[in-house]
Amino acid sequence: MPESSTQPNEHTSLKRDTIGWFTIFLMVITTNGPLTSMGGGVPASITFGNGIGLPGSYLIVCAAYLLFAVGFCAMSPYVKNGGAFYAYITKGLGTIPGVGGACIAVLSYVTMLLACYAMLGHFMSVALSSFGISIPWWGCAGAAAIAAHLLCVRGIEFTGRLLLLLMLSEVGSILLADLLELLRAARDHHPLSLLPFAPQSIFTQGFGPSLIFVVASFMGFETAAIYSQEAREAQRSVPRAMYFSIVFIGALYAASIWLMLNHFGMADAVAVASNDPGGMWLSMFSVLAGHTAAQIGSLLVMTSLFAAVLSFTNVVARYWHALATRGLVWHALSRTHLRHQSPHIASAVTMCISVSLILLCAKAGLNPMLQVLPWASVPSAVGVLACQTLAAVAVVAFFRRNRTDVSPWRSLVAPAVSAAVLLFLLWEMITHVELLSGLSAVLSYGMAMSVLLAGVIASFYAADLRRRSPKRYAELSELVHLP
Repeated sequence: MPESSTQPNEHTSLKRDTIGWFTIFLMVITTNGPLTSMGGGVPASITFGNGIGLPGSYLIVCAAYLLFAVGFCAMSPYVKNGGAFYAYITKGLGTIPGVGGACIAVLSYVTMLLACYAMLGHFMSVALSSFGISIPWWGCAGAAAIAAHLLCVRGIEFTGRLLLLLMLSEVGSILLADLLELLRAARDHHPLSLLPFAPQSIFTQGFGPSLIFVVASFMGFETAAIYSQEAREAQRSVPRAMYFSIVFIGALYAASIWLMLNHFGMADAVAVASNDPGGMWLSMFSVLAGHTAAQIGSLLVMTSLFAAVLSFTNVVARYWHALATRGLVWHALSRTHLRHQSPHIASAVTMCISVSLILLCAKAGLNPMLQVLPWASVPSAVGVLACQTLAAVAVVAFFRRNRTDVSPWRSLVAPAVSAAVLLFLLWEMITHVELLSGLSAVLSYGMAMSVLLAGVIASFYAADLRRRSPKRYAELSELVHLP
């Protein structure tokens, strides 16, 4: 393991006071890609999950994450590191669980990047084929990975401006479709069914598998903390961005999916999603707004996917940077660009990992939508939810050890309840993963538990580091300041 000390003339600091809460909010929203989910993830979740009960799943997870955010934000003033889960779990539960959580988080984001690249490569390949250009999905995905790295190097300010444009376009399209569906229902005197929010629709056998896609849709709200070192007034901007993100994601998806289900009809929506998962939303948009609008929508699906991979690339690169500054990974990953002050080496490593995984999937002959997408989503969603559960427990443990003026609601009740709910959701997700993967029970559970096993191995490494180098081990937990 390289030494964590900074060498003379090395640049390892990220650019300070660069972004406000709204830019962080944009980074979070584009991480989960609303139009990406509506165009691909949502139909898959309807097919493999709880069918028409999906909007109810979004409301349940949204409520759980709002409770989680209460404790997470209450602890944020005491954490001075961009490592997010790593920093919070370390200060609450100790260095060994913190290192395990960091490993789980990084692997989860990397596998989610792979899922996004699979979708993006598929849609790009299909779009190019309509012009007579034949490029396999993995070629398109690899090119996108290189482009995402180059933009990440340009810095967070430039990325934020680009993501603003992309997000306004994709969210505007979704809201336009919602409005047109509401007008159609009013014009045809067709009452909108509330069946998707009924308990008997939500809590079916497919509730657990639906959570994999629902959690993936929310994935990224906790990454608001990763940008704390680059944020203006981080103690205010990070919590504000997190709360806004959770409410926005929950309301947008629940309402939009509900309207889409009403458009196709409760009796036919599941069949439509099963037969054409990649074209369900676009088909509705074409009927409501016309063929030309649908063509623009298909283009926006691709820009949405690229915005998601760009945002995830920024997240993973900053995670590598935060871990490298503590000596947990190769120290060179902590270096930043001389001009842009961006984690350019960490971004390059992220790109190389993504391209390698894309090529491995291509070599294995995997279908990007039917195999790579769901299989990569499983360890990603399981890992992130596990980290969120650990972080909620860490908040409770931290405030029980340290006397502060934070209210019992924020320091104990909300995080404890959210930990219990998230643990239940994690159990539901893992025990029903076989319904989603389509593989044998052994392979399905192995896929779900693989990322958790990696976290256990990383924890053993931290325990070994405590024995071999107590000084460096102690440095890993220097991430907090008390008033």
